Amino acid sequence: MTACRPFARLLLSLALLGPAAAATAQTRPAGGPAKIKVYLVGTLHFSGSDSDLHKGTKIDMKTPEMQRELDELVGKLAQTRADKVFIEFKLPDQPFVDSTYALYRQGRLKAGNNEVYQLAYRLAHKLNRPRVYCADADGGVFDYEATQAYAKQHGQEQILNESFATNPQDSLGRLITARTGPRKTLSELQVAPDKTLLARFIHHTTEAAERAQMDAYLLDLARVGGGANYAGADLAGEFFKRNVRIYTNLLRQVDVQHDKAIVLVIGQGHVAFLKAILKYNSLFEVADVVPLLQAK
Repeated sequence: MTACRPFARLLLSLALLGPAAAATAQTRPAGGPAKIKVYLVGTLHFSGSDSDLHKGTKIDMKTPEMQRELDELVGKLAQTRADKVFIEFKLPDQPFVDSTYALYRQGRLKAGNNEVYQLAYRLAHKLNRPRVYCADADGGVFDYEATQAYAKQHGQEQILNESFATNPQDSLGRLITARTGPRKTLSELQVAPDKTLLARFIHHTTEAAERAQMDAYLLDLARVGGGANYAGADLAGEFFKRNVRIYTNLLRQVDVQHDKAIVLVIGQGHVAFLKAILKYNSLFEVADVVPLLQAK
């Protein structure tokens, strides 16, 4: 009888703690604290691009039709209710962004053709956000010409010439294709210019488009080099480093206590890399943009 008393006291203590423990459990979000949602809006460059490996073509975004399509696109992206909108401008550009966005909100900015002004500023204004944040960064020396020179000197020109190709014809490229099957290329994934802006953004945000980007770096460029030389891998590494820095600029500028969601408007080629960086993250989670764009 005496030996049972400690156990009885333990049961009584647990019973008394029960309501308090239950009350504590009710105050905690199910599944733990909510992560900050990151909406990665991979965009084509409206004014084209001479610096990207895959060149774009200019689209006149100032026509009445394009302005209507931009309003439709922004209306869907506004469903993110993002606390902050980030853009592909570097940190030293922040004073310029602050001043031009202030003019934009006042209706006094003659906006250029760039996606920053036409899309990101429009989205931030629709969300009534007081500021647009710069997130871009340099990633070191992205020396594609040096990689080309190495490839030419070592008989690997075919790899670069057929980068982004469906069926690479160098020996290792053929073996990879035999195992993976023909790959989608960035050129094949380009949407016809007669498609709406919304259709283009949905198309560019598919897993196939993101995989094509990663394959171009990891199955094509990474094969340039040999022995102690990693010319192609280093080139891919520089781009990865740039994206880690972009991520760091997001991390440094979010309000960790209060922000629930953020949007990053950035060239489509960055999205797959940024998703890979964010995948195993205790603070952020990637939120899928496609359902918002497809919603009626």
